[in-house]
Amino acid sequence: MPSERARDYGKLTPQQAASCVRKKRRDLKESRRLQGTPGAIVAATRKLFESAGVKNTSVTSIAREANVTRELVYYHFGNRNGVIEAVIDDYVEDLVESVIVWNEERVFGDTPGSLKKCIRTFRYTLYDKAGNARPMIHVLEELGVRDAFDVRATREAADCLSDHIAKQYAEYHDIEIELVHEMFCVVIFGLVGLVKVKPDISDNALMKVVEQTLRLDMVPLPPG
Repeated sequence: MPSERARDYGKLTPQQAASCVRKKRRDLKESRRLQGTPGAIVAATRKLFESAGVKNTSVTSIAREANVTRELVYYHFGNRNGVIEAVIDDYVEDLVESVIVWNEERVFGDTPGSLKKCIRTFRYTLYDKAGNARPMIHVLEELGVRDAFDVRATREAADCLSDHIAKQYAEYHDIEIELVHEMFCVVIFGLVGLVKVKPDISDNALMKVVEQTLRLDMVPLPPG
């Protein structure tokens, strides 16, 4: 018997998939990665999209790379658009998980250090050390969904920050801004745009932008 389908894929176009609004996470432990056979198919698809391009990747080649039958690909994802939808979901998860991992590694009370690590996480989630865009960016651009994806990824990352991480921060600091979720959206969009305009901008400058926009308390808390 084939494994249970992860979700009802195959009903959205790539543009609709990049624009969809999902329910907020219950907590930071919730993972939205597909597991088992569906997860293996998504991983194989990402590999082929990023190396050969979307146009040159067929369902047959995906099945071959994932070591499954074409019928199993269709069973889990309905059609080729369903696989693309799952890949877009997985790319969103890349970005949101980077926020969650950063949060887990934060040192209590060290706002400057946490902000520095946040900027590094942001920069290297999208670009490599040489400043080149990650393969994900080229896939999204080939699909013609980069703008819609940016909106969706910003929304989900801002949800994560405002619903969970900002609440932890508020237990020990005064939050000096209103419309917290909206301001996180401004910061995330602003950083993406700023790095496009000034690719060589320093991490320190990006830190200052975030600090001033969110009015962060940069004074470390005393230990204990």
